[in-house]
Amino acid sequence: MSDLEPIEYETGTAIRDYDIIQITPTESGYEVLLDVNLDSGYALARTKLEITHEDLQGYETNDIEEGIKYALGFFS
Repeated sequence: MSDLEPIEYETGTAIRDYDIIQITPTESGYEVLLDVNLDSGYALARTKLEITHEDLQGYETNDIEEGIKYALGFFS
């Protein structure tokens, strides 16, 4: 496999919805395994999201599922 250089984009497609597969506590917070459906029609299967305890404090919640929602941009 070749080394790929990161490409920076200003914007991307929105997340349509997501399914939480597994939430695993870690020393610094949580590791979350997700399936993510994008508005573009593509999907990201078994995507890993790491959320720290500090992230949850910033979202003003202790509920990891609420933190996942905020981390993915779903604000009410």
